[in-house]
Amino acid sequence: MIPIGDDNSGQRGKAVVTWTLIGLNVFVFVFLQKFALDDYATLALAAIPEEILSGHRLFTLITGQFTHAGFMHIIGNMLFLGVFGDNIECRIGKLRYTLLYLISGTIGMLVQILFAAMEGGAALQMPLVGASAAISGVLAAYLALFPGNKVVVLLFYFIPTALSAWLVIGFWFVLQVLGGLSGLTSLQDGGTAYFAHIGGFVSAYIWAKTYKRRELEHVYARRRRRVSGDSDGFQWWIVDDK
Repeated sequence: MIPIGDDNSGQRGKAVVTWTLIGLNVFVFVFLQKFALDDYATLALAAIPEEILSGHRLFTLITGQFTHAGFMHIIGNMLFLGVFGDNIECRIGKLRYTLLYLISGTIGMLVQILFAAMEGGAALQMPLVGASAAISGVLAAYLALFPGNKVVVLLFYFIPTALSAWLVIGFWFVLQVLGGLSGLTSLQDGGTAYFAHIGGFVSAYIWAKTYKRRELEHVYARRRRRVSGDSDGFQWWIVDDK
């Protein structure tokens, strides 16, 4: 299922950060990686598990999130970010959204590196690139905050169909889990970093559920705000239910 749109009826403001992130990813891909043809630049930006574990080039945990392996890689990632990112940005605010993106992406990469360390060998030398872990965090936040939203997907690559977000994102997450557990791609051979997706998703989902609970508590507190006073011996209060 390829997402091509969603329900933006409740969106407030412009998704400046989302489009900035898309722009940065495209800039790196086009001007630094030379459309992924410059292997030297790609490796310079990629996170190498062995280097991270030894405490070297830790900045690549961030730069690797803006680096992609090819056209389909970046197109797929930016499509997901464009569809789901704007709602999250407008719901939680630009600063929280930026931190959510970068932190979930970093956690996802660290989870992938942990599994690479467990497997050892060539897996420790396999470069990690792509915004997938960060975007997995965006998907998790969307699932927590907008589970009932309608998402338009292309079934079988050509049939536009509106489905609930929980079904679309839930199905996507199940595929990541199955991919990671079944060993469809060996860490020794590279390929899809399923564990990075899972790590980014789970960490962001936990945070988003906590944020939603606090958000609801705040809304409830505002609606039930009481202002007390005293007049002619009678105790009174005003309840604001607006």
